[in-house]
Amino acid sequence: MLVFAVLFLAFNPARAIAAPSSADPATSAGSIGIRLADVAEDLKDDPRANIYITDNVPPGGKVTHHVTVSNNTDSPQTIDVYAGPATLTDGTFAVAERGETNALTSWITVGQANVHLDPGSAVDVPVVIDVPSDAPEVEQYGAVWASLAQTAEGGVTQVSRVGVRVYLSVGEGNGPPADFRIDSLAPTRGTDGSALLVAHVQNTGGRAVDISGTMNLSGGPGGLTAEPVNADYATIAPGAEGKVEFVVPNSASLPAGPWQAQVKLESGFNKHDLSASVTFPDRGVGDAVGASGSGWSIGAWVGLAIGVLVVVLAFAAYVVRKRRGHAGNLSTGSSSQLDR
Repeated sequence: MLVFAVLFLAFNPARAIAAPSSADPATSAGSIGIRLADVAEDLKDDPRANIYITDNVPPGGKVTHHVTVSNNTDSPQTIDVYAGPATLTDGTFAVAERGETNALTSWITVGQANVHLDPGSAVDVPVVIDVPSDAPEVEQYGAVWASLAQTAEGGVTQVSRVGVRVYLSVGEGNGPPADFRIDSLAPTRGTDGSALLVAHVQNTGGRAVDISGTMNLSGGPGGLTAEPVNADYATIAPGAEGKVEFVVPNSASLPAGPWQAQVKLESGFNKHDLSASVTFPDRGVGDAVGASGSGWSIGAWVGLAIGVLVVVLAFAAYVVRKRRGHAGNLSTGSSSQLDR
């Protein structure tokens, strides 16, 4: 599971506020933590349902969960607990700043808006989702946050928050199924020359999918085999296409191939794999793109510049020779006139 952080500064005349936030559970030492405390019996084997709220609720229905909020700092803390909105954007679960709302946040009631915890202690907080009878039958996204503000010297307040994602599907029955397929594997190189394999994925179901997985490279030149690589985590909305990327570490000098690539991806109960023969571009081909997006490599631009420079110097040398020859002719003519 990929934990990501966003850092922004908001200024006012009195203080600066720095706020890192993660929409994934966290309980690291010296911080606050939050995690899902309960899961439905029929979903206990679903990895997503064990860390996120992933219910399907009919219009007019209600569901209750509990989140465990913990204080892992060395002093007593007052922690805010609240709901916030999120969207699925470019393969990421994008969270909003505090104070923003959407339909889902108006349906969520948190049992304790503020919890006072001693060092090393925790408490379970109820989270009730009450879906109105006229709610549209679509999937909604948000997070239940635990937030802590601490003021340091110099008037700088560090605001830390961690959250449990909410994927709420509104509809009758068990809701639409979730699934995906892997359409293709595309080898390329990053801007630093690293070998990069992109899995093009289509969300074929009616729920968002959180894609994780591994890639294995074998059968390379001379029988080479690379260490398994974990995917960069991606979240893909229902019906949307997305990319799951595998960056091979320390691979700028990795032979182009061919390689046999085996990709295994999963989201909850859904698991798919795809194997293909792939050949990465040679270093310097496709690993740097010009500012105009032309796709020329740095080598191509350098070659073009050298060629232009050679032409300019040759032309300049030609002009100098012509001028010297013309100047010699004028000098000879002048001497003849004086002699007369």
